[in-house]
Amino acid sequence: MPKTNNYQPVLKIIMKQKQLQKKIARKLTNVVHALSGKQKPTSMAALSLDNAEAIYGSRPDVHIHHFVRENDFVFTPPKHLPEDSVFEGYPSTFSNAPGKYDAVLLDIRNPQFSFQHNHLIDDLSRPIYEACVPFKRLPIQHEYLIVPPRLNGTVAYFSNTRPNHYGHWIQAQLPLLLSYWETFGKDNIDYYYVGGGPVADFVKESMAKMGIKRSQLVNYPCRADRSLISVACRNLDESSLRTGFGLDKSSHRFMQENLFKPQPGQYAKKIYVMRGNVTVRRELNLAETKAALEPHGFVFMDMEGKTMQQEADIFGNADVIIAVHGSALHNTLFCRPDTKIVEIFPYGYYDDSNYNLCSYSECEYHYLIGEKLSQEIVGASHGVRNNVDIKIDTEKLLRLCRETDIIPAHQSVFAKA
Repeated sequence: MPKTNNYQPVLKIIMKQKQLQKKIARKLTNVVHALSGKQKPTSMAALSLDNAEAIYGSRPDVHIHHFVRENDFVFTPPKHLPEDSVFEGYPSTFSNAPGKYDAVLLDIRNPQFSFQHNHLIDDLSRPIYEACVPFKRLPIQHEYLIVPPRLNGTVAYFSNTRPNHYGHWIQAQLPLLLSYWETFGKDNIDYYYVGGGPVADFVKESMAKMGIKRSQLVNYPCRADRSLISVACRNLDESSLRTGFGLDKSSHRFMQENLFKPQPGQYAKKIYVMRGNVTVRRELNLAETKAALEPHGFVFMDMEGKTMQQEADIFGNADVIIAVHGSALHNTLFCRPDTKIVEIFPYGYYDDSNYNLCSYSECEYHYLIGEKLSQEIVGASHGVRNNVDIKIDTEKLLRLCRETDIIPAHQSVFAKA
């Protein structure tokens, strides 16, 4: 009899209970705020290159800039085993980053605009966001707006809908510095709004490395004499199969030049990056994977509790890195050219963000698809596929390692690009 995954029904029950608890808490909060007269945003200012003038062009208190970076980088197709050429619902090759980086930058001299709930809200109570993302997908649709205190000086938007997510920080937030500094000048920005709640250690560490003081990081609602926001125009839509943020080469180079330089030391040359303490995309047969790779010199580790400098040292000194898809692989930003990378995806899902980062770092990128665990993921949403747990076919992984010369090789069976 084939084995079944008994954990899935229990996981569904737990998830439903959590969703119910959130709904109850949200309804109670709605009642309290409604009685106090507070309002929710009902729409957003969907900003793009095409409509920026229509939305704010007639206003004397908003000046519109257009920021462009060309991206003429030539990508090498990722390598994979033949059976991973096509998997349900997805193309055989990854998308490349866009040909250029386009952004709309608003310079706002109106203190009625406010930073709150990880957004910049205009004076019509609309969160400003990129047009390709529908309002119904923004968590702020459930939040109540306030009139926050005012800061003297200039505040630049430096947040995201998930501001303490390491992958989003590297791909969507840190590159904003290049837009702001080249357009407005570093010395002309007093504060950076990094979203609400506690500021993650990697945010404080990387901003300090960029020469920005902790006192300049704002993590509370505020208004300002002058507000700045950069909105990338990625031109994605609900039906797009392209994932990731489409990082451009200029942003990658900017971060490599200004962030942490790997320091030499006694670091493992072959590493397998574990997922750590997570609730989604868990590695179901990690012990089996260890048994397969440790005899070939692999050291298993996770990045929890490490500083960005430590992560840069680990990745920058490695010759081979294998990891399940996740934010830890964004540390390939610090890798040396020709480092071999193997990214493992849940069945039916892929994301090209780490492929782009690896390509810019001139790494040798490969991917592997995990085993199919359930029929339920067929036709499921992008988010569901991303959260599916992973079971690795270790024989398949070893075969890929032989084909990449990570372990003693034999005749190549790579799919032709």
